[in-house]
Amino acid sequence: MGTTVGNILLSYDIKNKHNDVKEGLQELGYLDHFNFKGETKIYYLPNTTLWHSKKSSNQAMSDLKSVCRNCNVTLEKGIVVKATEFVSI
Repeated sequence: MGTTVGNILLSYDIKNKHNDVKEGLQELGYLDHFNFKGETKIYYLPNTTLWHSKKSSNQAMSDLKSVCRNCNVTLEKGIVVKATEFVSI
């Protein structure tokens, strides 16, 4: 489970240091925004949700745990899903 590499969506809950955790994940290539092919509009994800185009669910959860540990933050909840088809507003 969680070993297929592709687009993944990661969402988590923490109580503090939100910017530190988000920046740590962004340094690993995670993004908080996207645009659909052919469109110029940029869509931003909710505050503690990011995505990556070349990770497995297991890799993403490992990255999240590692970043939280490095930031001395307790990870309260987290979920990673393969995102092959989605819609957004």
